[in-house]
Amino acid sequence: MLFHLLDNAIKFTPRGGQVTLRVWRELDVAVFQVEDTGIGIPKRHLNLMFQTFQQLEKVYHRTYEGTGLGLALTKQLVELHGGRIEVNSIEGSGSIFTVWLPTQFNSD
Repeated sequence: MLFHLLDNAIKFTPRGGQVTLRVWRELDVAVFQVEDTGIGIPKRHLNLMFQTFQQLEKVYHRTYEGTGLGLALTKQLVELHGGRIEVNSIEGSGSIFTVWLPTQFNSD
């Protein structure tokens, strides 16, 4: 999960930009946050980010190769572990992906 988020952040951040990983705990939840100063995501595309085979624009696809599966699989893995993922982004300024995962699995 984190590998893909970090890989995307690095891929979409130009040379000289910054990628930051933050990790902390909130009660029984581990929180992982990947922030970058990359190209950002247009607001109109935020609701598509976690759908299978979604890539933003054809121009991005040519510049930044990928299958469009990574974020969909990341979201599925997070949810299989009982967690959730959110993205906040400003086009041209960067993105913040935040993952919340329970620290203990409840078998109920």
